[in-house]
Amino acid sequence: MRKFAIYTLGCKANQYQSFALESEMRDGNSEMRNFGEEADVYIINTCTVTADADRKSRQAIRRALRLAKKVIVTGCYARLQEESLKKLFPEIEILRACPSSPCQGRGGQRVRVRQNLLIEDGCENFCSYCIVPYARGKVTRKPLEDILREATLLVSAGAREIVLTGINLGAWGGLSTVLCSLSTIQNLFRIRLSSLEPQYVTEELIETIASHPKICRHLHLPLQSGDDKILKLMNRQYTAEDYLKLIEKIREKIPNCGITTDVIVGFPNEGEAEFQNTLNLIDRIKFSRLHIFPYSERELTTAAKLPGQVDPKTKKARYAMLNGLRDKYMREFAEKYMGKEIEILVEQRGEGLTSNYIRVKFDDPQDSSGQLYRLTLNDSHIATAT
Repeated sequence: MRKFAIYTLGCKANQYQSFALESEMRDGNSEMRNFGEEADVYIINTCTVTADADRKSRQAIRRALRLAKKVIVTGCYARLQEESLKKLFPEIEILRACPSSPCQGRGGQRVRVRQNLLIEDGCENFCSYCIVPYARGKVTRKPLEDILREATLLVSAGAREIVLTGINLGAWGGLSTVLCSLSTIQNLFRIRLSSLEPQYVTEELIETIASHPKICRHLHLPLQSGDDKILKLMNRQYTAEDYLKLIEKIREKIPNCGITTDVIVGFPNEGEAEFQNTLNLIDRIKFSRLHIFPYSERELTTAAKLPGQVDPKTKKARYAMLNGLRDKYMREFAEKYMGKEIEILVEQRGEGLTSNYIRVKFDDPQDSSGQLYRLTLNDSHIATAT
């Protein structure tokens, strides 16, 4: 029996494509192993969004070569740096294209309670710091009928929340149509949108989320900076004021909405005044969760050629400052629901998520995985570390 293992770095799109690769690998003569165990074939699905992602990808390849007879490397790093990777690791095979959809979960493929579904690939926005458009290419969209067919298969295999994902999810267009169509699937308890650029959040989309109980009260809207000069240098399609007004509109229509974001610290030309503008905007919005990234110079991008590069010590200090705010605002958001009854979808025994993205841990003697579970929230339930 052939043994294989898959290791995934990076975003939800990569996670989905690894799931699709697993589906292709599974048949009556194969067995999936955990990363770190010996196998006949290892697949490393790489990421190149930062220099650290490149390093981790190379590290995973080295480890795989010690454990497997055959190592296949795919993902963004492999697509952009195929020649250099082959020089560094002559034994590997490069897989440039991942499958766009999984097979029907043959051979007992594991399906998570909260399952990603890739409906869009590629990006043409070319934010000045981002290497992804060079790795992923032009936008492609999965047809609605294929989305519905795949979601139905996932639900029949045990998924209870579908997370719609893409490299630039909003570029699919008409997300309200997708959400409304998915909401008709029986035994699908929740539909969640993954990261969505602010310019794609329309009045129609806000109204759709507000009016459909299956759609999660959670939006992840990357901010990246709260300073207009930096936003312009980043080639972002909004101002700080545009972003703030959008948040106010969302909270007016969906008062309990969890709003999470990404912020880059140490972008070229970010001085103390520009960083303070970011802090001020974050303090006004009070996100329910922050994902913080020190700026990482990427070859081919416009930002790599900009003057005014910020030194590593300053990046580290700003990262630490924002990380403190991350914990503070996450706690404050959860505390709004203390003593109130909430509903979670249990992903694994004793752990799950609310619709608005509060992670909860609780005593679960009956193992309620895959079920909606109601409890009165108290301090012991809050899992702030994830």
